Amino acid sequence: MNAKNGDSANWTERLRVCRERLACGFPQVGEVFEECLREALVVLSSRGVDAYLDSARFLGGMGRGVEPVLAFLEEWPAIARIVGEDTLPAVSATIHALWKSPNAKAITPFLETLAAVARRLPSGQQLQRYLDLTLDFMERTTGSIHGIHQTFASPGLPEFFAQAPTLLDKLSIAGLRNWVDYGIRNYQNHPERQREYFRLQSADSRAVLQRERHGTLLVDHQRQLELYLRGLWDDSAELVPYPTDLDQQHPSAPYYDAAGIRLPDVLDDAPGVSGIDRYRATLAHIAGHRRWSQPMFADNCSPMQRMAIEIFEDSRVDTLIVRSYPGLRRVFLALHPVPVAGACNPETTSCLRHRLTMVSRALLDPQHGYQDAELRKFVGHFHQTMAAGESSSEEIATLALAYIARTRRQSDQLATVHFADTAVSYRDDNRHLWRFHELSDDEEMF
Repeated sequence: MNAKNGDSANWTERLRVCRERLACGFPQVGEVFEECLREALVVLSSRGVDAYLDSARFLGGMGRGVEPVLAFLEEWPAIARIVGEDTLPAVSATIHALWKSPNAKAITPFLETLAAVARRLPSGQQLQRYLDLTLDFMERTTGSIHGIHQTFASPGLPEFFAQAPTLLDKLSIAGLRNWVDYGIRNYQNHPERQREYFRLQSADSRAVLQRERHGTLLVDHQRQLELYLRGLWDDSAELVPYPTDLDQQHPSAPYYDAAGIRLPDVLDDAPGVSGIDRYRATLAHIAGHRRWSQPMFADNCSPMQRMAIEIFEDSRVDTLIVRSYPGLRRVFLALHPVPVAGACNPETTSCLRHRLTMVSRALLDPQHGYQDAELRKFVGHFHQTMAAGESSSEEIATLALAYIARTRRQSDQLATVHFADTAVSYRDDNRHLWRFHELSDDEEMF
């Protein structure tokens, strides 16, 4: 037997084994299975292929016809390519929840649109928000008799699945959640009007969509920003969106890890700065850290000392960025808050964050106007240090610790912290700066 015949025999045997594991007798499945399996073998690990076949076997045996298993076999490899095969358990849990409820007919539209949804929500974290939204939608709109057993299928759920890709072309996952919530609250007990709302056929449905449509979606500019990162910073890191909760008092900060650079899925325009320029500023700052920052051991530093080191190091990185690309100073200044001297009362409040943000502003803005003697002295020390070259994370950390030692107050330990005008939105959370000899709560937090 020549090699070609051997390969053919091996493939025939592999196909037979996988078809036996699938255990699905629908003729329509037989027509597409070989092509689906070839794609799955390219995308999935061996364990992922087994899970793919097991999930398809469940769908083929749940008594809902051929459509669910066909949709899954054809769509899952493309979905896994985008968000990773490790999202399958969460998707399967959603399918099982639909199957156990009166909403089993909605499984097919859920699966048929999931690849298009994943292209708009291309991280596991974003997709999980969509799955959570799906389950919440189901629970709130599935009818019951006397509030005991769920008996009637959700009127709007299949319509929602059909419209989800269109909606996500315009909305972030947070905006989609708000749009869905409005429809459920207003039409929970009106089946036909609920269907009209989630079909985008009612006037208020379209009006709420426009209200929630705002900001710059990362997914629409990801390729452009990756080219910016590669062209200006010679950095080929992957950009990974995370869902933004705009109603959070302290939104999650960008960060980077082994998987890539994590950025908010949507950014609104700021005064004088477009959403896309906010993304560019964040990428420049993170790329600067990746180029110039060195990790330090955190075990011997208090949380207050670490905060000071992070802010001084952020300022060092911004200084080096502006040397390379002077035009970014305008964007950084527009995005950096301007804390008002004296706005924090040290008798009742921890003012450390406020003082450090004033220092940060002064290090970036030659026209800062602050008169505090210690602040002005350390701004001078910083610029003198940077005039000699790039400096280093360790050298700037020494300067930060000296500033803390000179300016600390007993009230810095107070539980009430002054947060107003202290969040610098284009900066990341600096988790990359720290190493720990022993695992602590701080490291577990990351």
